[in-house]
Amino acid sequence: MTTSYRALTAGACAAALALTAVGCADGNGSTGSGTRQPARALTSASPSTTVRPFPQVPSIAECRRTLGFACYTPDLVRTAYGIDKLNASGLTGKGRTVVVYEEVVPDTLKKDLETFSKAMKLPAPDLTVDSYDPAGRIARFDAKNKDMAATAVETTLDVQMVHMTAPDAKIVVTQIGLPASAYRSALSSGTSPSGTPEPEPEQEAGRRAAEGAAAGAELILDGIAQSVREHRPDAISVSFGIDEYTAAGGTTQPAADLAEFSAPLAQVVAAGTTLVASAGDSGAAPPIGPDGRRVRSVSWPASDPSVLSLGASRLHLDEQGKRTAPDTVWHDKAGATGGGPSQTFSRPAYQNSVTKAVGDDRGTSDISLDGSASGGTLIYQSFLPAGTGWMPVGGTSEAAPMFAALVALANEKAHARLGTIHEELYELAAKKDGGVVDITEGDNDPDGYQATKGYDLASGLGTVDASVFVPALTELAATHSP
Repeated sequence: MTTSYRALTAGACAAALALTAVGCADGNGSTGSGTRQPARALTSASPSTTVRPFPQVPSIAECRRTLGFACYTPDLVRTAYGIDKLNASGLTGKGRTVVVYEEVVPDTLKKDLETFSKAMKLPAPDLTVDSYDPAGRIARFDAKNKDMAATAVETTLDVQMVHMTAPDAKIVVTQIGLPASAYRSALSSGTSPSGTPEPEPEQEAGRRAAEGAAAGAELILDGIAQSVREHRPDAISVSFGIDEYTAAGGTTQPAADLAEFSAPLAQVVAAGTTLVASAGDSGAAPPIGPDGRRVRSVSWPASDPSVLSLGASRLHLDEQGKRTAPDTVWHDKAGATGGGPSQTFSRPAYQNSVTKAVGDDRGTSDISLDGSASGGTLIYQSFLPAGTGWMPVGGTSEAAPMFAALVALANEKAHARLGTIHEELYELAAKKDGGVVDITEGDNDPDGYQATKGYDLASGLGTVDASVFVPALTELAATHSP
């Protein structure tokens, strides 16, 4: 889930990459007949087509002068989290594989990653692009299509964050096969004789929403299965999300289809692959109710107990990458991190220590990393109509691939794939030297939660000092091994 800097300068509302609840229109502009069409990803804050990116890597001061807020180079982010120390010690992800699950792959992805890598003085990237295309009609990339361009920024962000964190890891982009018609507006269920769309009854809209969400979830699950079969990855990062409220047909009841997918996800983790997903970019209450009413809901697959749910925080850095203030919860003009109790999944055992915050439900997020748009991390792209160059981007989908890459570093140190690390994560949060750093300021409003001491539904357990967390995780996981 990505946020561009245009959302801040334009004062836009929440930016969320989420799967829509409607069927994708077919080539004739209709929603098809009888068959369930996969839901698709959209962003409410498209990358700018008018504001030109920085031609050279800008300084924090230059970002403040031009944009009115700070933006950070990957070098600064690496320093802030101690990733540079891990890489210097020899942990670079060598021999490890991180899969990022995407919708759109721009033609410039490899070239842009290479340019990013050279500018940041990183090793040459090892990038592979796969397609999961069951329909056999994957859309060609069109940078002039604002939805495709926005989602291509997502993909560019994901691969550059993985490479920034684990520069010697193999990166596999698994692209789901959506047709070109998925990037046209689906028509409503009916049209009046005058040609004006007729409003769809709320009950019927909820049913169609649930069907679309189930189809989208199945597409995600099948794509993950293909990645596991073909690449045996250390970690898979998913930046897509389906709101549980939508999947439950616009109700607060459990989403039965999502619950059915829990067992296959648990099997993936049990086989050694860590699953990471972004918690959402629209705060605790996304605008998913009737007429865009905000409803408290959490994002799947991040809400599944087998998946690590990544929220977004805000870094406050100087020109050397040193903190000028403690990290806070991401909430600015562009959006806010997701987080809250699941309406579908019960509290897993690893969250028994935080029952006071989550109650009887699975609580999200588990942990947070950088994702603020006001203080965004700079990426490089050359496909936007606005021009080639560097732009700050935020969102929980910055946090998810970064954490997936940290898992790859831990696996490299452990000489093994760790799979599920929830138990270790919550245990390390209770230790002074576990590398988990509490976040106590900020919220994920509207109708959200306040960060407090200890676990909270705004930031999860907090964030990490990677230089401490990765070796501590590896050591603790070894003690838990059979």
